[in-house]
Amino acid sequence: MFPFPPLSAVLGPHITRCGLRHFLFSRQAFGVLLALVSLAKASLPACAQSPLPPQPVAILPRADHLLMLDRRVIASLENARLVVGIPRKDANNPLLIPDQPWENATNNYYPNVAWDPVSRVWNLWYKDVLADPEAIAKMDVPSTVHGVGWYLLHATSRDGALWTRPELGLHAYDHNAKNNIVARDCPNAGVFLDEQETDSARRYKMMYDVGLGNPRVRFSPDGVHWGEAVEPKGFRAQQGDTHNNGFRDPWTGKFLWFTKLYLGERLVSRLESDDFLNWRSSGVVLRSGINEGKETQTYALTAFPYANGYLGYLMLYHVKAGRTVDCELAWSADSVHWERVAPGSPLLPNGPAGSYDSGCIYAQAGAPVSKDGRVQIYYGGSSTPHLGWKRSGSLCLATLPEDGFAGFSPVDPARKGTVLTVPLRPQGGAIEVRSEGAVEVKREELSEGLFQLRIVLGAGAKVYSIVGATLADASPRPPVEGAPARESVKREPIRVDFKAGTAGWKALDSFTHIPEQECVRVRRGKGLRPFAFGEPLPGNWPEQFGGAALQISVRLRTPEVGGVARVEIFAKDIAPWYFEWKETLSAEWQTFQTTIQYGWSDAQAKAAGWTRSEQGFSWRETLEHAGRVVVMPSGGSAETFDLGHVLFEPK
Repeated sequence: MFPFPPLSAVLGPHITRCGLRHFLFSRQAFGVLLALVSLAKASLPACAQSPLPPQPVAILPRADHLLMLDRRVIASLENARLVVGIPRKDANNPLLIPDQPWENATNNYYPNVAWDPVSRVWNLWYKDVLADPEAIAKMDVPSTVHGVGWYLLHATSRDGALWTRPELGLHAYDHNAKNNIVARDCPNAGVFLDEQETDSARRYKMMYDVGLGNPRVRFSPDGVHWGEAVEPKGFRAQQGDTHNNGFRDPWTGKFLWFTKLYLGERLVSRLESDDFLNWRSSGVVLRSGINEGKETQTYALTAFPYANGYLGYLMLYHVKAGRTVDCELAWSADSVHWERVAPGSPLLPNGPAGSYDSGCIYAQAGAPVSKDGRVQIYYGGSSTPHLGWKRSGSLCLATLPEDGFAGFSPVDPARKGTVLTVPLRPQGGAIEVRSEGAVEVKREELSEGLFQLRIVLGAGAKVYSIVGATLADASPRPPVEGAPARESVKREPIRVDFKAGTAGWKALDSFTHIPEQECVRVRRGKGLRPFAFGEPLPGNWPEQFGGAALQISVRLRTPEVGGVARVEIFAKDIAPWYFEWKETLSAEWQTFQTTIQYGWSDAQAKAAGWTRSEQGFSWRETLEHAGRVVVMPSGGSAETFDLGHVLFEPK
């Protein structure tokens, strides 16, 4: 037997700093277990200390794994802020360059990565576009979707660093089947291994689309030999055309699918299914910020279960900034309600001009894997911005400390920061706090077996997560909306009338001023709904109008009975909340009034009869960035209406 030092020599009464790990044993802090392991290793003969090569390990979701970025974990903060992690890009990037004849344009790359613990092999499926006519002609049976050819390519690796293209012999290109093509005619494909699948022929699942609203799925026993395409049901006409990706949710057992929803801009949508063939849409689950508008759009979200919730790599498309794409971090407690962890701060930023990932970055889809204590993040990196079909990405790698996606760090490095958790419930073992730098942890006992952790952060320190405890209260905690608007000095009402002209308001198709009736007539044909719009007071309504509330009045009539009056308030010109009165419109003039409160929560606004559009922002965000106001008839068949005035009166 090898000699071990006595336990008392390495365990003490205090919590000790040790790199990325802190342990608290039941009710008392005993020090660092890693110190015991290190001393034990020092006692072994040299031959017994020969380390095995680090092996990848899948990071499985678990209820007692709490990320600090989850606001449900935090009770209070002092001199501490949440900062996104800083991945380390591999010095050997790019790892796999598209240099084969059939790799005509790997485009956005859309890497799908899976570690197989049985065969101990990394698997990669990536996108290939044949953009040139001569390349399309070399397909065994030339075919196109969106005017270009499509292959799905496969590569493998033993160590995650050196990648090879297997010669599969499945599809011939230029009369040669010695290539790594596993499927064709499958744009924007996502691939994942379904560990819970009982049908061996469907262990691997592919999801893709052949255009907006036209999804397809395929199945495979090995990820290489794929069956025929099947058309699933339940997709909306605007869903698709990005990196389709998904997984079987370990918490609910349902399949989840994440893709684009296009409503004049790129938005992230989610669908769920019990059988992978019949899907239900959750609508928009994530979008760009109100000040970004359409200039920065949410291009794709590759999501995965992590800890007691979900994380996602969110690709942001900077339309007005050179059409570059970078990658932020997103988080969700339930896979439906998503938020950006640090808007405007990329997790994977573009490299310097001209470098291998200076143009676009598209992070992997696939379950998270840790190797040597670091999470592997594969991504497609391109020096070319998002322009045209003929551009290529290469496989790249970045790594983070396990759980190091985001953590709390002192705001002022000259002072210590403090993070106090909410009440936690121990799960019977050691409590592990994952952090780096100078961190002190104090456990404070509460009633009913609960406890809190007070985490003190030194300069440069970060705390990432807690393992071994669950939340005493796991109910959702929505983002802080800020304090309700305070009542300020009321300004004079704004009355938009049409005595002298159109008052700066506009409409589509036909907009006619009728001076003798002091109104405007709005007309649209072809069965389209007419509407009028203007910007009576763009900006922060609570500040500009003053008071605590605002009464909105509209006067209108329609040539025929039917439908109701509707008013919409847009956040800038992006997305609205709308209100519909119950009274039926007629050929007689009618005045409709409603009063809004600036300080309503979303739930209060909905209870008052307002409806948030699918791509809309919060109630308070909308009023603080108010822009376009729209008035229209709704629910009837009128192609014409007259608008007499729109009145805004602070209360």
